[in-house]
Amino acid sequence: MDARLIAMNNEANRIASERLLEQLRDEGLRYRLWVTGTPQGDTLHMRVDHLCPDMRERLDKVLRGRGLTLEIAEA
Repeated sequence: MDARLIAMNNEANRIASERLLEQLRDEGLRYRLWVTGTPQGDTLHMRVDHLCPDMRERLDKVLRGRGLTLEIAEA
């Protein structure tokens, strides 16, 4: 994959992730999200305000299964 294709894939994954998180945002979730990628795969990075174990579990359930490595941490 060339750099342009990786960048387009990262943006597509970011947009899809934002859509999946809509319900949690409506419930008050505040976060920063970005995606990085290489030809070997993409990583979704999140920094979440007031991240607790219950929210971490909910985020995992919403975002897993899409072929991304998840890297979620407290903001």
